[in-house]
Amino acid sequence: MADETKKAPRARVEQEEGPRQKQAEQRSENAEPRPVEGGAAGSAPAVNDGSKQASGTVLERFSGWLTKSFPGHENAFLGGVCGLVVAILIAAIGFWWTLLVALLVLIGVAIGQQADGDPKIIRAVSKFFHDRKSQ
Repeated sequence: MADETKKAPRARVEQEEGPRQKQAEQRSENAEPRPVEGGAAGSAPAVNDGSKQASGTVLERFSGWLTKSFPGHENAFLGGVCGLVVAILIAAIGFWWTLLVALLVLIGVAIGQQADGDPKIIRAVSKFFHDRKSQ
């Protein structure tokens, strides 16, 4: 019990503002918060604080790290991550549920490609069935 009273207080370290903090402050000062649709009824409207800009920089940073860490093997790394996710899903929810999730994701991607005007998956499926009919 006496050991508890002899503990030294924690030191507080103050850091100087770096260039990233200055840039973030400038962005927040220049950006006007815009209300976002879909807030809960009776609550204050949600505010768009420019977090999509920050996620873009995170994606760019990740892409840079990926290229620097695995030069020429970026797709192999991403394939390994996808394989790990599938393995975890199979272990957690079983093979058939994982197959269902994968099928639903594929359908969602196909719908998104159709909306974008480039339905590659739909073309591949229709070509597959069209080629089978002609044989």
